[in-house]
Amino acid sequence: MHVKLSPARIWAANAITAILDHGHSMDDFLAGSNGFTAMSQRDRALARAIAGTVLRRLGQVDIILALYLAKPLPPKTGLMRAILRCATAEILFLRSPAFAIVSEAVSMAASKGKTRAFRHLANAVLRKVAAEGPERLKEIPATVNIPDWLCQSWQEAYGEAAIEEAAKVLIEDQPTDLTVFRELADWTEKLSGTPIGEQSLRISPSDRQAGDITKWTGFEGGAWQVQDVAAALPALILKPRAEEYIIDLCAAPGGKTAQLAASGARVTAVERSQSRLTRLDQNMKRLGLNVQSVCADALQWKPETLADAVLVDAPCTATGIFRRHPDVLALKTPEQVNDMAERQFSILKAAASMLRPGGRLIYCVCSAQVEEGEEIARRALEELPLGPLAIETGPLSYVETFIKENYLRIPPGAWDDKGGLDAFYIAAFTRQ
Repeated sequence: MHVKLSPARIWAANAITAILDHGHSMDDFLAGSNGFTAMSQRDRALARAIAGTVLRRLGQVDIILALYLAKPLPPKTGLMRAILRCATAEILFLRSPAFAIVSEAVSMAASKGKTRAFRHLANAVLRKVAAEGPERLKEIPATVNIPDWLCQSWQEAYGEAAIEEAAKVLIEDQPTDLTVFRELADWTEKLSGTPIGEQSLRISPSDRQAGDITKWTGFEGGAWQVQDVAAALPALILKPRAEEYIIDLCAAPGGKTAQLAASGARVTAVERSQSRLTRLDQNMKRLGLNVQSVCADALQWKPETLADAVLVDAPCTATGIFRRHPDVLALKTPEQVNDMAERQFSILKAAASMLRPGGRLIYCVCSAQVEEGEEIARRALEELPLGPLAIETGPLSYVETFIKENYLRIPPGAWDDKGGLDAFYIAAFTRQ
C-alpha cells in the first residue's frame, strides 16, 4: 500500500542532513529550497518546528538515540540519521502522536534506496524512544545541547551560570523583537508588545500573530523592522545626528543602516556581497529611507571625505545568535574564531582610516567569543589611532548592567527570564 509522506517531515529531514552532514546553514538551505515555499503554511510551520527542535535539542536527541542503537549508523546512509533525529525530536519535544511518527519514519526510510535497509532498525529504535525516551530524558540536562568547545569557552569567559542560562534560552520559544521608527506607544498597543527602551518592542510567543511576518500590520508601511533588542544597541550607542556623515561597514541586511538613516544622518552603506546589498536596498525602499549603498570590500573601499562616524558590524562566527539560529552551534568551530579575528581587526583598522579626528567609531559583533570582541578592542587601543569613548547609560538603562565604560558585553543566556537576548559585543572609540 502506498503511504503518502508528509512534505514537512521530508523537508525537515533534508534540512537536517544539509546542515549537520554537509555544513550548510539553515538560511542557505532555505534560499535553495523551492519545496519550502510550495508547502502549505501549516506544513511550513511543522517543517520549521521539527528542524528547529532537532538543532536546539541535538545533544539530547543524539544521547537518546545512542541508547537504542546497538552501534552507530554507517557514514553513508542518506537521510537515515536525519529521519531518526527528526522523529525522536518530534516524539519527545513536539508531543506528536508517537505511533504515527514511528509509522511515517519507517515509511520514509522504506521510500529511499539508501535508507530502505534500515527501515526495520528505525521501527525498533523509535518504538523504544517512544516507550522509554520521555523517562530517560529526565536524566539528560539541557546543557548537553551546547557543544563542548563552546561550553568550555563560555565557562572561562562568563562562568558556569552562563552555560545553564544559555541552555535555557536555547530551548525556549523565542519572542519577536521589532525596532519601531515612529509612534512606539501606538505600535505597542496595535501589536500587543512590551516596549524596551526608546525603539524596541518585544512580542511574546503567546501574543505573536500567526503566519508570515511580512503580512503584519505596519510592515509594508515601513513603521518597523524585525531586529533583536541586542542588535539595535550599536546604532543607539553611536547616537547618530541629523546631517552628519556616517559610514556603515559590512552593512547588510541593513537593520543598523535603517536606524542610522532614520535619524536624518547621511549614510553610506558598504557591503561586498551584491545579493545582500540588493536585500539592503529593498529594505531601505520599504522603510522609505534614503541611503547610498556601495558594493565593495571594506578593506579596499575609500570614502571621498572622512566620516563623522563609522559603524563596523564585523563578520563573525555569530555564536551569539544561537537563540534564533541554532544551526550555528553545529556549524562553527574554534578554528573559525581565530580566522575571523584576523579579518575583524583588519576591517577595524580600515574603518579607523575613514574617520575624521574626533569622530566616533562603533565596533560590534554578534559573537559570544572574547577573541572576536574584547581581544579585538584591546588590540585597537594598543595599535590604532583610537581612544575609548564612554557609553552613556541614561537612555540604555535596560542594559546598563552589561556596560563597562566604553564597551557593552551581553553574555550568552542573558535575560533568560525575559525571553532571552542575543550575545553581543559593542565597543565605542573616538579617532585621536
